[in-house]
Amino acid sequence: MGMQVYQNNHYKVYKTDYGFIIHNIDKSFEKGHTHVQKYATCMVLIKLLVNKRTPKSRSKYFLESLMRLCDDENYMHKIQQLL
Repeated sequence: MGMQVYQNNHYKVYKTDYGFIIHNIDKSFEKGHTHVQKYATCMVLIKLLVNKRTPKSRSKYFLESLMRLCDDENYMHKIQQLL
């Protein structure tokens, strides 16, 4: 998978040959991970998830990544409305 470069209570970030993987450790890996290119993007995603904030970005991939990592139904509904 890659080398772990970050962890908090709910998320782990792994460095891979092609970018980074973020995994919500409260969900199975298959249902709770996403791939991104930059470490800074990992940190933005995690910050949004922890604070349950909606992003400025309306990128479909970015919003889908938030939904894959999310385990809060109310927050997931907010993100779905942005899609």
